[in-house]
This record gives sequence, C-alpha cells and structure tokens, in this order.
Amino acid sequence: MATIKGRFIRYTEDEEHILRRLGGAVVVQWDALPEDIRERLINQATNMSDRYQTVQLRQQIEMFIEKRQPVD
Repeated sequence: MATIKGRFIRYTEDEEHILRRLGGAVVVQWDALPEDIRERLINQATNMSDRYQTVQLRQQIEMFIEKRQPVD
C-alpha cells in the first residue's frame, strides 16, 4: 500500500457542498468498498490537515461511518 501523506485541500466556501456530498457518497457506499480501500481512506482522513484538530480522530471517523450506514 502506498504511503499516506498529510494533505490539505483548498476549496472555497461555495465549493464546500461538493466536498460534503463527495464525503457523504463515500459513507453511503462504505460497505461496498474493499477493506483495503476503507483502511486507506480512514488513514488518509486522519492525516488530512484541517482547521479543526481533534484527538481520537480515527475512532470518531469509524463511529461516524458506522452510525450512518444505510439500513436495507
């Protein structure tokens, strides 16, 4: 697996809805993604630079995804 680097995405306020929708689409499709892709996405998310820094980010991401999985 490729090395995950800390990244920062620059976007304008009027583009924020695109980022939210893209993130939401990933969460909705989470169960359809291969395990290695899930792990890579979580690793990348925890290494993203953001104005909101938090502790236990990995656990928060995992709980967020788990709580929002669609129920058939």
